[in-house]
Amino acid sequence: MAGRKIGVIAGTPVDAAMGVEVLKGRGYEAIPYPAAASAREQTEFQLVPMDERVAKVRALMQKTLADGRQGVLVYCNSLSANLDFPALARELNVPVVTPLDAYREYARDYRVLGVAAANNQALAGIERAIMGGNPECDVYGICFLPAVTAIEAGVPPAEIVRRFGLNIVLDWFAHIKAEALILGCTHFPYLAAELSKRAKLPLLDPADRMCELLEARIQ
Repeated sequence: MAGRKIGVIAGTPVDAAMGVEVLKGRGYEAIPYPAAASAREQTEFQLVPMDERVAKVRALMQKTLADGRQGVLVYCNSLSANLDFPALARELNVPVVTPLDAYREYARDYRVLGVAAANNQALAGIERAIMGGNPECDVYGICFLPAVTAIEAGVPPAEIVRRFGLNIVLDWFAHIKAEALILGCTHFPYLAAELSKRAKLPLLDPADRMCELLEARIQ
């Protein structure tokens, strides 16, 4: 693992930097490659024609290869849900892992999962991934892009939890008997410690499993 050179493709500079920190903490050498300048711009990008989206992300992936990267970590749920990264990985012959890869595996261990996502595009993609891993799994979800914007602005986690009523959200997921809650936005680990104080169910962050899958694919 040590010395692996990885490109981190993400929606914005903030989550790209978060992905870099995840990899550095595990001994990788990582460089960020954001697709947009802000969370709002990134959501708008996901609505442009598919060929434009594919062309932009393909160019980012080609840049990672030109920079000597050995693999790509897509550290963005909504971007992962919006494009066919397995097809791009085959086309460019580069190992690629997205959060959706981890969710497919999680699905095997659960019958009822909650998902907190940034936008509805991400939520739909995460549901498809979970159902692909376990068609019998029930998926309940909620999304709130303004919380992502608040994270990018550096608003303290406790204030974000209060502002968006996330204690109510956590109680609802517990009420419908979700067995775990997926942090379905790579920004949301920023809130994990604060959420854990209130959560009555496990929180699933895909970062560790993503790194394991990436190392396996590189090898």
